[in-house]
Amino acid sequence: MEVLNLVSIQNTTPMKFLDRLSKVAEIVGSLGIVISLFLVSVQYENNSLALKTSTANSVNANIADWYNSFFENTEETESFLTFLADPESVSQTEKFQAIMRLHSLNLHLQNALYLERQGVLDENLRKTISMAVYSGLQQPGFYYWWNQRKSMYTQDWQNFVEEIIASEEETELEELFNVFTKEENSKEGQNKSSQ
Repeated sequence: MEVLNLVSIQNTTPMKFLDRLSKVAEIVGSLGIVISLFLVSVQYENNSLALKTSTANSVNANIADWYNSFFENTEETESFLTFLADPESVSQTEKFQAIMRLHSLNLHLQNALYLERQGVLDENLRKTISMAVYSGLQQPGFYYWWNQRKSMYTQDWQNFVEEIIASEEETELEELFNVFTKEENSKEGQNKSSQ
């Protein structure tokens, strides 16, 4: 009998050992998954920051390129400034060029606003965007262009520009920015509560 008991102990001992070994392997595997998830979250955070930085640089470079390429040509600059002051005083070709220049700039600005509202760009970039639009308000050419081209932009950009146009002349840019930020936050709150 003792021989039978010894045999059964020897037969079960490896099974218990394998059972314990599989439980240890499960714990190590679970720990590996937790560590992997942690590392993925760290990498995601770093990639997210890199993406935001790259996007901000790209937006700034596009707008800077627009200014640089345009203002390097004195003749085009003079024609553009003449268009802004009096759109009817320039030739059809110069008028078309000025409209396309403004259209191109506003596509860049519209994109920047979209990215800011998606959380990719810092909301302070809106100050720069507002200033670019706000600086043209005293110019008849700005309204000439806007009335011709506004339907070609997103509704969000149209609303943004229309709010700037509707603002009072004496409004400080910082105050204007704060109004837009509060309005946007209010709209987002209403959208979330209606869902």
